[in-house]
Amino acid sequence: MKLLNTALALLLFQYSFAQDSIKSNSWFFGAAAGISSIHLSASGLTDETQLSLSFPNMKIGKMLTERSAVLLVLPGSIYRYKGAGRERDRGFEGIIPAYQYWFTGRWWILGGVGLTLDAPAFYDIKDPSERKFYFGPSVLGATGLEIWEYNRFSADLQVRVHYGYATIPEGKRTGLATNLLIGFNWYFQRHEN
Repeated sequence: MKLLNTALALLLFQYSFAQDSIKSNSWFFGAAAGISSIHLSASGLTDETQLSLSFPNMKIGKMLTERSAVLLVLPGSIYRYKGAGRERDRGFEGIIPAYQYWFTGRWWILGGVGLTLDAPAFYDIKDPSERKFYFGPSVLGATGLEIWEYNRFSADLQVRVHYGYATIPEGKRTGLATNLLIGFNWYFQRHEN
């Protein structure tokens, strides 16, 4: 029995080591969707808070160690624009370089600074004048808990806060989006020839 327990312990140790090695040498891609509470303010417009969908939310990164990674995050929250022209959907989005750190094998935090995009929702463009993008600075903070893992795939629950502003025709629009997301991640290794 002692030999069986020792063999099982060695097998589990080997398995966990192999998993960490795969993750620590990996690139990864993640996508997430969920709900967003977004508070918007701009000179010339009424301050408002909207509850909406949060997408697209993508990230691509490189594991530096088994617990840390650098990545590019593309957060997104849809909001209803009520300024110039017709009422329509727009996105409070970003392109944000970030750093992610796993405190445990499953719980992580993420932070980054980058670019805010106030962008048209591609499905709600009815006129060429509605295709305009507006830019400004952004900050992003998030935490997540991986709730499922299988081979090179994982799913996590995420809470994220995205703050930024962009200059739109009515003035500077500030946005603060708080998101509750479910994410799916794929870890892959680049093959060397």
